[in-house]
Amino acid sequence: MRRAATAAIALTLCYITSHVLADEPAKFVGGQLCSGCHAAETERWRGSHHALAMQKATETTVLGDFANGRFEHLDAVTTFSRSGDKFMVNTEGPDGALHDYEIAYTFGVYPLQQYLIAFPGGRYQALGVAWDSRPKEQGGQRWFHLYPGQQLKPGNPLHWTGRDQTWNYQCADCHSTNLQKNYDLAANTYATTWSDLDVSCEACHGPGPVMSPGPRRRPKAAPTRRVPTLRGWA
Repeated sequence: MRRAATAAIALTLCYITSHVLADEPAKFVGGQLCSGCHAAETERWRGSHHALAMQKATETTVLGDFANGRFEHLDAVTTFSRSGDKFMVNTEGPDGALHDYEIAYTFGVYPLQQYLIAFPGGRYQALGVAWDSRPKEQGGQRWFHLYPGQQLKPGNPLHWTGRDQTWNYQCADCHSTNLQKNYDLAANTYATTWSDLDVSCEACHGPGPVMSPGPRRRPKAAPTRRVPTLRGWA
């Protein structure tokens, strides 16, 4: 009888505890933590478009030809070069004059790769000249302009320094995980953050549980984010 009573109390405590923990809000923990229990899924994810959606500009991640490359679009000339470990571009700035800019991040990998440049106010601007990363026999391995035939001058929202090419405003949410724009209207600045630079596990599955050395805690379920697929939205 005593054993039965003890077992009943234990089951009751487990039931109550699990329901209390289920009400705790889920938190983003980062894809690296997820990979500890999902090694096979992580291995399949590596090298995918999601994993390479956004990366720091390095010798490994930059696909474009920065060996003194030159690209001319209408009357605007853009040149690409290296300065030690840095990838540099000389192109028309917001004042209409030519300036040198350092590439901060790569954006995507195939069939094209774009490049992000740090600007004041926490902004990152997407360069209007992109790299065609397809094989040469398919017309790739070349620089091209994203708006062929259009002469976009500084001040135009579509110019690479304009609002519509601001990464924080237009592009960031789909290329990184748990992105927070943190826009300050009064100062007109961004303090954008993320939990994963790329599209990691929690971008589609929602925030994961907070892991601890003790029993696994069950977070409150979070709504699954709908993502675009080839056949529509999932």
